[in-house]
Amino acid sequence: REFYTKQRAARKYNTRVIPRRFKEGDLVLKRPMGRDKEGKMAANWEGPFRIHKAFEGGVYRLETMTSEIMPRTWNVANLRFYYS
Repeated sequence: REFYTKQRAARKYNTRVIPRRFKEGDLVLKRPMGRDKEGKMAANWEGPFRIHKAFEGGVYRLETMTSEIMPRTWNVANLRFYYS
């Protein structure tokens, strides 16, 4: 019975969620890391950045607009499209 309840909740959630996928070359904004010093009034998003490479599982390597590759990968949960 618990299995069916979880399955029904997952089905309901999956109908409302919008999957985000980026292609190489897309412009994105990223969440800033380590906002402790700037406090509450800090910007919620940084960027724009360009998708350099896409990996499986919603993981992306970013590059700056001057083609400098960022040192770490970013999960799709920390990225959003940049509309110019």
